[in-house]
Amino acid sequence: MVRQVEQQMRETARQAEVFNARNERYRALLRQSSDGIIVLDAVNWRIQEVNDRFKHIMGFEEAEVVWLHIADLAISADIVADLEAALATGVSRRQQTFRRKDGQGITVEFSATQISYSGQQVIVATFRDITEYVRLQEALKKDIKTAAQVQRSLLPVDLDTGPVSVRTIFEPYHMVSGDFFHYAFIKGGHVLAGYMIDVAGHGLGTALQTSALNVLMQETYLMEVPLIDRVRWINQTVMRYFTEETFAAMLCFELDFDSKILTLVPTGITGFFAATDAGQGLIKTGGSLLGIMPELDIAELQMPVKAGDTIYFVTDGILDLVEVNGLPAELKLRDFAATVDWFNLLVKTSSRWDDASGLFIRLNEP
Repeated sequence: MVRQVEQQMRETARQAEVFNARNERYRALLRQSSDGIIVLDAVNWRIQEVNDRFKHIMGFEEAEVVWLHIADLAISADIVADLEAALATGVSRRQQTFRRKDGQGITVEFSATQISYSGQQVIVATFRDITEYVRLQEALKKDIKTAAQVQRSLLPVDLDTGPVSVRTIFEPYHMVSGDFFHYAFIKGGHVLAGYMIDVAGHGLGTALQTSALNVLMQETYLMEVPLIDRVRWINQTVMRYFTEETFAAMLCFELDFDSKILTLVPTGITGFFAATDAGQGLIKTGGSLLGIMPELDIAELQMPVKAGDTIYFVTDGILDLVEVNGLPAELKLRDFAATVDWFNLLVKTSSRWDDASGLFIRLNEP
């Protein structure tokens, strides 16, 4: 019996050591966690324990918050509902605004789980301070909104004048666009020159690249060289600052009112729509993309035009939609107003997955 008692005492001592070791590990994890941790009573939502990170973030000592209700720390009244939702979803992380001891509000992201601890059910909520992250996100949204406004302000307006009517579409997939277009009268008003740009991507960096291309393209209006040579110069120039992941499609054109010739140089844009004697419907084009290889595989195309003809230059966002939906059988491309209206309706579809831009031209009667 003595040996059995001694053995039982040794086992009890061993179990106590194991328990104490586990308890110490738990304490170390709780105290040293990089996230703030609050242990809450699962019935009354009162704070039982907090870790060092919580004290650092919130500015409280543990004795100042123990047995406070969690709602005493949260600015929002729905903190308990948010905790219950976090428990129900398990891995879901949610945001709340807490008030520090100094009265300053901070934004925290937290999750919660329910565990059995010391014979009772408790809620363990972990959270981290994301105030600066939220501030930066808000600043970024503001910058993107400003960039979108600037980008749109640089676009040319619709036009009804002498030889041509011009209508445009500009529908970014997000706030800023990888598309851009421009047109201007050159050579004393005898030529309408312009271009459409479609840079891969949708973000702020892409919008900056379209702006750079826009500046370069407007420089070409002053060059006394063939249009195809200007496009080659553009490609050589953008190769200097495009990254390996960056490329662009572009279609440049010149409409000569004296010769009634439309000259085109497409790079990457695979087609446009027209109602002319030289072509009806979708006119296929090609050419290698800008910014990938030093030497472009491109060609200069020419089409005779006359009064009443219509041309519809579009980016891939519209071309892809037309490929999926098709042109309505009843749509007459020579009916400029009706066709422009149809394109405007098309780009509003919920199935659009890209930036969509269009530059539409009608030759007017002299």
